[in-house]
Amino acid sequence: MNAQKTFQRICAYSGIICVLLFFGGFVAAGFLPPLSPSMSAAQVAAHYQAHTAGIRLGAGLIFLASGFYAWFTAAISGQMRRIPGVDPTVIYAQLAAGAFACLTFLVPALMFAITAFRPDRSPDATLLLNDMSWIILVMPWIPFMAQAFAFAFAILSDPRPQPLFPRWLAYFNIWAEVMFTPAIILPFFKSGPFAWNGLFVFWIPAVVFGVQFIVNAIWLIKAINSEAEETHGAGATHGHELLTRETSSTQGSGSTSGLV
Repeated sequence: MNAQKTFQRICAYSGIICVLLFFGGFVAAGFLPPLSPSMSAAQVAAHYQAHTAGIRLGAGLIFLASGFYAWFTAAISGQMRRIPGVDPTVIYAQLAAGAFACLTFLVPALMFAITAFRPDRSPDATLLLNDMSWIILVMPWIPFMAQAFAFAFAILSDPRPQPLFPRWLAYFNIWAEVMFTPAIILPFFKSGPFAWNGLFVFWIPAVVFGVQFIVNAIWLIKAINSEAEETHGAGATHGHELLTRETSSTQGSGSTSGLV
């Protein structure tokens, strides 16, 4: 088995692993459903005191998710380079945005860990840290949009009759990112569908987020497998051509020897 292709597949599967770790962290911390921004300082502090171990574990799982997202981003860049005519700037834009997006996993995870590190601190301090953690986690959709738009642009730029990725995948990624945009107004709401635990800011984006990762991972794996087949086919063709040349050369030498 080709070690290089195996590493690429691991990076592609990392998208699915990232989602499982991310939402697994929510479950472990007792954050499903999310804590409401309308909760009092005493209520928030009570949750952290009652779920201290779970929040610490959940923070660790979300922290790990950031690393797998970095690998997933690398897999996307690796396959984008196979699309003819795509400028390196498009690939770099996707890579840079993905690196930035890793922080939206890593920083909130550290914030949750810090908050749960001393659950007996004053409720007001716990409330502040909790607010910071959730807003940093839910609001930053911009790097994901920049990354998805670059990926979509590359897909739509493929001029071949049989493109590496289907065109609908580009439109799907664009649509998915649009679903995240309501989060920009979450600072104005402490309850309702536009609060950080609301329908349009958390629940719909969470479902779309998970589906987007899985769909992209599936098509990345297909693309990596097709590259492996192309490489194998090219190697076999090259070997056949070399064998044919050697055979022809041997036959030519034999004929010359006979004449002599």
